[in-house]
Amino acid sequence: MTGIRVCIITILLTCLYIVFSVGVSSILFNQHSNGSIITKNGKIVGSRLIGQEFTSNNHLHSRPSANNYKNNFSGNSNYAYKSEDLRTYIKNKYNNFKTINNNSGDLNILSESASGLDPHITYEGATAQIKRISSSSKISENEVRGLIDKHAKPRIIGLFGEKIINVVELNLDLNKLSNKDAKKT
Repeated sequence: MTGIRVCIITILLTCLYIVFSVGVSSILFNQHSNGSIITKNGKIVGSRLIGQEFTSNNHLHSRPSANNYKNNFSGNSNYAYKSEDLRTYIKNKYNNFKTINNNSGDLNILSESASGLDPHITYEGATAQIKRISSSSKISENEVRGLIDKHAKPRIIGLFGEKIINVVELNLDLNKLSNKDAKKT
């Protein structure tokens, strides 16, 4: 009889813990607990936590993703460090980036993140794309750089990592700026 009581109490406490933790996180951290969803005009356009692929020359391009940013699979290509496939892959990405942006860019923009879902690129990776975005979208280079500076998140404690940019958020602001310029003409 004691074993059954222990099981019942364990099940009740587990259920109470789940309801309490989900309830508290939904109340105190609603945006985070619901996936940090980005909406525009009531429509979901992305998440601050999961990257998206952008191919338009009017937009900042994300890092490559082995899974094309599908969130049902997380990971990278896992090529061996000395693999010829890895060298070919990076060489192709580098040549493609150089052709599209007319510069060599940041090596971080050529490599996949560990999860393949990273929504950020480095500040250097973003600034390497300014000329392409400006000439394609007819937004001045200074305005594009201003948006990149506005969206730049600093190093952790000023020491660790790189300055990073959330690609989805910046591209939404580029769209707003493009639409404002289109209305002026």
